[in-house]
Amino acid sequence: MATVTTRYRCPVTPDACPTFPRRGFCPHHEWERLVPERTFLTDEVEDAPAGPTDRPPADPPDTGPAAEAPPGRRGDRTEPAGPPPVRLALVLAGALVPVRDEGGAPTRLGRDAPDCAHVPELSGLDQVSRAHAELSWRAGRLFLTDTGSANGTYVDEQRITGPTQVWPGAHRLRLARDVEVSLVELDAFGAPC
Repeated sequence: MATVTTRYRCPVTPDACPTFPRRGFCPHHEWERLVPERTFLTDEVEDAPAGPTDRPPADPPDTGPAAEAPPGRRGDRTEPAGPPPVRLALVLAGALVPVRDEGGAPTRLGRDAPDCAHVPELSGLDQVSRAHAELSWRAGRLFLTDTGSANGTYVDEQRITGPTQVWPGAHRLRLARDVEVSLVELDAFGAPC
């Protein structure tokens, strides 16, 4: 009986590290979570243990890239649709505030902003307005806009008066007098790079 099997591979050195039949962490890069590599049909069900230190089973025999592949697919690897979108977040008062992707609503910052409701220290910062600033996308570029705050929003130590383009690592952001904000990229697991 044929079954569908997914193989998992280390994202750091995919060609040097072995593949595994189950999710887990790479034995060579202990902090790297294995990611799905490919799915293929096998003739029998494997009874492999769960650990990534087990030897992976041999790949199925190659019968030619187009011999049994469905239309639009060659062999057992699919081509990626393009680079994954860059995911961004703000580090605000020790918490991550995800920035919505392009096409979504603006990401709002402030003591009463729903996007910042999970930031516990923010409610005690009186210098931050209830609706202080927002991040929004325009034509593939990210802009920070002050939304009428009492103490201002700053990019590179300059108080902004209109939409100002920002990008991770390129600008220093601050709300009010002393609330530093970092704009960071997130990796595939949602951790700051």
